[in-house]
Amino acid sequence: MSWKAVRTVAVLELRQRVRSTRWQVMLVVWGVVLVLLCGGMTSLAGMSGAQQGEVAPILYDLTLSFVLGIGLIVAPTLSATSINGDRADATLALLQATALRSREIVVGKLMAAWLAALAFLAVAAPFLLIFTVTGGASWTALAGHLFVLMVSLGAVCAVGLGFSAATARPSASAVLTYLVVTALVIGTPLMMTISTTAVHGEQRQITYTTDYDESTNNKQVCEKDPDIYTSDIVHWEQIWWMLVPNPFVALGDVSSRAPVTDIDSRTSYSPLGGLGLGVDTMRTPQPAEVVSYYCGNNSHSTGDDDVRRPEHMAFWPVTLLVLGLLGAWSLVSASRRLRTPARSLARGTRVA
Repeated sequence: MSWKAVRTVAVLELRQRVRSTRWQVMLVVWGVVLVLLCGGMTSLAGMSGAQQGEVAPILYDLTLSFVLGIGLIVAPTLSATSINGDRADATLALLQATALRSREIVVGKLMAAWLAALAFLAVAAPFLLIFTVTGGASWTALAGHLFVLMVSLGAVCAVGLGFSAATARPSASAVLTYLVVTALVIGTPLMMTISTTAVHGEQRQITYTTDYDESTNNKQVCEKDPDIYTSDIVHWEQIWWMLVPNPFVALGDVSSRAPVTDIDSRTSYSPLGGLGLGVDTMRTPQPAEVVSYYCGNNSHSTGDDDVRRPEHMAFWPVTLLVLGLLGAWSLVSASRRLRTPARSLARGTRVA
């Protein structure tokens, strides 16, 4: 594969998009929306009287999640109509008639769609930098978040190209790409919730309380006969992996493992960090028996307590691996469908 040929296809695609006034208007509108969003949230935080260290992580996480959500909506529109749209306009056959290989055409179109999607991320980058400087996140977290965003947008663009080559109508490929995005974002937690019916279990709760008849002013004695009862629990450790392909959960995993900034205070709360800690808690096996002591000042429980740092290995690299494999499979499928000479074509598909 010649990278010069890939660059030629990518430049052709980008020139068509840059020349379009609609594309420039979209970027301007995107910037205005970010200004209104960040400005509105900052104003509301100032009116509430909250301190900067408490509000900055929340504003950063909301902006980051909004950027990823809009990116997952925009990315399919950039690639899902790239191949079948050119085929309908009778311009794809011109590229196939040249010395360009099918994989060079596909990779070139992917690079163009990916760069166009990253333009939206570039517009949002200054806002993320401002919130990072004010203590919204550490520089390590910002780098990890940007990496996850870039890979997620690239994978979605690749999926759109695969469906664009597999279907004859641009509307069908766009709908199929949005279904994949919906399955990744909404389908994964929904499937995990449905699967909870298959991983129910029982947990024995043993509670010791103070025996006031045997206790004195200087010593408190626990009861010899504790309260024992059984409760139903969900073994989340068996189904948490269903959330791995979700890019929002990957952002939460990055946030929960990032170092705490100097500006950040102990009272600050990060929504994405809380999401990452919640998933990490799911990975901890549920004990069959929990013993709790409520005897004076020595009250404690042998169950799992809330933790501020993850206890298990990071899984966001696996998320990027899954998304990368999904995008690679889509590119290979699209390349095979663009091979010439074509042995068979779908009904309603034109060559030139």
